Amino acid sequence: MCGIAGVAGSDGVRQDDGALVVRMLESIAHRGPDDQHLLSYDRAILGARRLSILDLAGGRQPLVNEDGTVAASNNGEIYNYLELRSLLIGKGHLFRTDGDTEVIVHAYEDFGLDFVDHLRGMFAIAIWDARANRLVLARDRLGKKPIYWTVHQNRLVYGSELKTLLQDPTLPRTVDQEALGQYLQFQYVPAPRSIFSGIRKIPPASILTWDGREPSVRRYWSPSYEPKDERPELEHIAECRDLLRESVRLRLRSDVPVGIFLSGGMDSSAVTALASELAPIRLRTFSIGFQDSAYNELPYARRVAAAFDTDHVEDVVALDAIDLLPELVEHFDEPFADSSALPTFRVAQLASQSVKAVLTGDGGDEAFGGYRRYVGMRWLRGAAALPRPARILARRASLGLAAAAHIGPRARSRLARGWEAAELSEVDRYVRLMSIFRPDDVVRLQRGTGPDPSGYLAAILNERGGRLDRLLRTDLLTYLPEDLLVKIDRATMANSLEARSPILDHRLIEFAAMLPESRKITGGTTKAILRKAVGPLLPPGLLDRPKMGFAVPIDEWFRGQLGVMLEDLLMANTGEAQHLVDPAIGARFLAEHRRGQREHGHRLWALLMLELWARRWLRSSTADAA
Repeated sequence: MCGIAGVAGSDGVRQDDGALVVRMLESIAHRGPDDQHLLSYDRAILGARRLSILDLAGGRQPLVNEDGTVAASNNGEIYNYLELRSLLIGKGHLFRTDGDTEVIVHAYEDFGLDFVDHLRGMFAIAIWDARANRLVLARDRLGKKPIYWTVHQNRLVYGSELKTLLQDPTLPRTVDQEALGQYLQFQYVPAPRSIFSGIRKIPPASILTWDGREPSVRRYWSPSYEPKDERPELEHIAECRDLLRESVRLRLRSDVPVGIFLSGGMDSSAVTALASELAPIRLRTFSIGFQDSAYNELPYARRVAAAFDTDHVEDVVALDAIDLLPELVEHFDEPFADSSALPTFRVAQLASQSVKAVLTGDGGDEAFGGYRRYVGMRWLRGAAALPRPARILARRASLGLAAAAHIGPRARSRLARGWEAAELSEVDRYVRLMSIFRPDDVVRLQRGTGPDPSGYLAAILNERGGRLDRLLRTDLLTYLPEDLLVKIDRATMANSLEARSPILDHRLIEFAAMLPESRKITGGTTKAILRKAVGPLLPPGLLDRPKMGFAVPIDEWFRGQLGVMLEDLLMANTGEAQHLVDPAIGARFLAEHRRGQREHGHRLWALLMLELWARRWLRSSTADAA
């Protein structure tokens, strides 16, 4: 596991480019605290920071082929490196190391740009081909590892995090208004844009090539949901369990101990069960909970840890965790408003005290249909089919009953949003459900300066396929790589910790995509086939409990200390983000939230994180960032 950075010049590298790459690498020292190394050519400089996981003595990057004409560095792990190594040795290649990065060099020699098709893992790869004077940048299929890049002054500059590119003092920091609108609506900035105009992100499953002319970016993989695999259910159950077991086995390959992030939910519990079966030593598991029992999953995690005799460590997130916000903004160097980054950061801190790598349960919901919103969309279709007068009556009655039953404001807010969504088309309905701010609120926040960001999701939702598969595909291509995997990458790498996600093995994802929709959601039961595959491995009753997610009690926090913080920062005269968003809109949302009219916690969090980001990354000079 490493952080990577480098420069390639159409007319050769400049005299000061070596110093620039050094600054870039030092800015991401947290991604690889064990080593830093550069490799220079006439037209390129490749650099890497190293977190030593495999071949501790000999795996220094960048690595080269036999004659030094091809060099590669990799942020990530190639889990099938032993199998690839044997294949490439059979083709006559010589290996100098025992790690995974050298297989990339020789696979590129043998297969050209199709080398990515042979890799099974997570990766952000940089290759310099001195024979062709060509830079190649490649990102893994699901987007677990990031690459930022820009072409500036006849040079292509790239790095693992946005802050690496900001080490160039000549690079302008102009906010991209469309990217800002996407952040406000969806709580993240999706690839290929970044928050700054001119700086791009390579999308998942994509490869960039540059030989000094116009960069070329092409997608090399996409999950296929057709034709459907109509085999008997028992065969699907057996294959699902076998694929997951193999995926866990590959991700236990390491020369250092591997732990597990254990939430107590089905996915992380299944990974724990299989890893306990396959690992040669007692595993360590790590969990985070909350003082509020409505958000706390620690009792379930303890039960799983006891069932598999793990060395279990846990901690509780309280309001004092907001002291971590400046550190979050430092590592999430684009605006990022998923509040569960806070507990994710804390559990990464906890795990990093004793291990350098962990397994996670990420990916099960997007692959197998785990979110309740998939079931909710069926309810919304039924509500939308009612005649309009009947819908109005049903809406009033349900909201009135919810208030009379003293149902909490959060649940009432969700019910109201559901009835609002029922008035929309099916595509717009899902866009609304996935939005933090409504499109009209985004326009008002940006004072009418930004385009409507909704088309980002709508374009994928409008593609052909079954109703459920279109939702799954959309989440797999958007919410998963742009939110969940950004969160886990930045939180773990900030603490020099590698996160491995067995359920996101691309072969398991391909298997899940081809399943009939009824094998994913049956009636109101989510992740149907995965439940049947892993259920026998888990403690009795674990699968029957309600899904909790990894939510943070920010609604309560914004009625107290966080609300005061937002007023003092964004809404004061010194607010740095006031030229990006209208603070009066934020003040209105905060007032409604405090009065209990609507729950605006997630919207207020997005505004707070934008203000903190602006103070750090717009106000700061390049020298400060370095």
